[in-house]
Amino acid sequence: MSKPYSIKHYIIFNLMELEEYIEKWTRGEAHEIIEYLAAALIAEEQGLIEVAEALRTIAFEEAYHGARAIKQWGKITDIKEFIKSMLEGEKRAAATRHEEASHHDEPWKTLFEYTARDEERHAKILEGLLKKL
Repeated sequence: MSKPYSIKHYIIFNLMELEEYIEKWTRGEAHEIIEYLAAALIAEEQGLIEVAEALRTIAFEEAYHGARAIKQWGKITDIKEFIKSMLEGEKRAAATRHEEASHHDEPWKTLFEYTARDEERHAKILEGLLKKL
């Protein structure tokens, strides 16, 4: 008969609270997502389409792990308030990226400007969602 929890499990939860563990876990998942997507971009540039697609799939699955943990944790309790908060974050991110772009040469300038436009687009999407709520 197997034990429901390992020694490692008891050590982890004796050293930190569940919330702290979930916070570290979801940050780790987010970091993995970024790295898998970066590797997918590189694989695609190298013509390794199947590899790129697989890496993107893994990235999405890692995102889903973190999303399920956040949902189960109950961190998002009100969709409208969540969207409002994210909207402000997207606006701040866009402004910050535009400011950063003005201080850098290529290729960083283009990357900052590109991501700033994405952040602005995300903000518009969120504003549209708020109007529907």
